[in-house]
Amino acid sequence: MKKTLLVTWILLFVFGTQTLAANNALFRVDTKNKVVAITFDDGPHPTFTPLLLKALREERVQATFFLLGREVNKHPKIAIQIHKEGHELGNHGYSHSVMRKLNQNQIYQEIIKTQKAIVRHVGVRPYLFRPPYGEMTPSIMKVNHQLGYRLIRWSLDPKDWDQHQNANMIVRHVQKNVRPGDIILFHDGGLNQKETIRAVRSVIHDLKRKGYRFVTISQLMKQGR
Repeated sequence: MKKTLLVTWILLFVFGTQTLAANNALFRVDTKNKVVAITFDDGPHPTFTPLLLKALREERVQATFFLLGREVNKHPKIAIQIHKEGHELGNHGYSHSVMRKLNQNQIYQEIIKTQKAIVRHVGVRPYLFRPPYGEMTPSIMKVNHQLGYRLIRWSLDPKDWDQHQNANMIVRHVQKNVRPGDIILFHDGGLNQKETIRAVRSVIHDLKRKGYRFVTISQLMKQGR
């Protein structure tokens, strides 16, 4: 993640903020409304995604899932379930490649293969794209724009991808840093996400007590001032 931030700052320094803004990269939404979007990367996972869906269903919360194409092909029924339960689907590339090392055609294939997998199995075409590791290079952003995707990053990363983080640590990070309009990064695949499942329930309970509502990315974009 530190390398990702370094790449972003280099882009800002070399190309300026207008380059990034012109490519519609979204980190958060400026709003006074107490809304946040929780997002999940790297699924669908055969164990953790169903547990997460159960938690979201019981809490009556909708989220946005950025799916890997290879995992959609492995677990199509879970991808279908995510959609049927009212959550938003996004494209996270096919194989979680380090896209800054790929040429434009390879980046195109990563995105389009995932798009085709989601359309084939779920019947919907995603329009949100989150690059693996949140990378934002000119090539990634150019292909993203050509394919008609909105590039989505995040503004709050509680580091649930770090296997040294337990649920309490994840929750405390959100409690300390959350703001209206935030996009919160979680993972339902990739590693052992047991702590994520525990943390998500606690985060939802805590933010509800503070008056927050949970929305999908598309709903969040409508909240802007």
